[in-house]
Amino acid sequence: MSTPPSLPALRQIVLLAENLTEALQDTRAFLGLRPGIRDAASMAELGFEHEVLAINETFVEIVSPLSGDSSPGRLLAKRGESGYMVVLQVADLDAVVARAAELGLKPVLHEEFEGNPMSQWHPRDLGTLAEFDQMRVAPWHFCPELSDTGSTEVVADIIAVDIAVADPAGYARRWAALLGVPLADGATRIALGPRELRFTTGPGTGLTAVTLATSHPGIAEDQVTICGVTFSIVAPAAPADTTLDD
Repeated sequence: MSTPPSLPALRQIVLLAENLTEALQDTRAFLGLRPGIRDAASMAELGFEHEVLAINETFVEIVSPLSGDSSPGRLLAKRGESGYMVVLQVADLDAVVARAAELGLKPVLHEEFEGNPMSQWHPRDLGTLAEFDQMRVAPWHFCPELSDTGSTEVVADIIAVDIAVADPAGYARRWAALLGVPLADGATRIALGPRELRFTTGPGTGLTAVTLATSHPGIAEDQVTICGVTFSIVAPAAPADTTLDD
């Protein structure tokens, strides 16, 4: 894996699937990814089975409930397959939590996972289940083992996610405040280095779309729906022309 992008950074999206095997097959086929890795014991404690697929510096995780009586099982029965969570890496999680407190917000989970501070935030507060993690002992979770499975055969990385909410500008403002990044008045997109968070009015709610850049010009743009989430493969934006006229 190359040097992690500037922080805060969009790092991972999570899908909720009814059939993990089928969802993994569809995702790997569309994005040209290799088999990923699993942490069966830890995820079983949360009521899931899962697999994390690596691209380059971003990751796609697919989770599936082990039981219909579990919290994720009830969510699946209620909403069907869907976008489940958006995960960001931050430089200072304590600073994020402090800024949240100023807004009257607090994480539903705030602990360390294998030496790395992590937090999860309620969909009611951020429009989707969200996770903000500070990495102290690794570039990202399960690395370097996970990054060794990465593939950029078809796509280079995730470049944007769409989060559908009732008030896009309001939620964008809240996310920007938590992350400590600038945002113009009324803006509904938050730039995070080469990636962005986009807040929309739907259709659907929560994580509804993921955009990925092609890894080379020979890859055709394409689109498919996996677990209720629209995946779009697009040509990367051309760099700005900074050449001065004579």
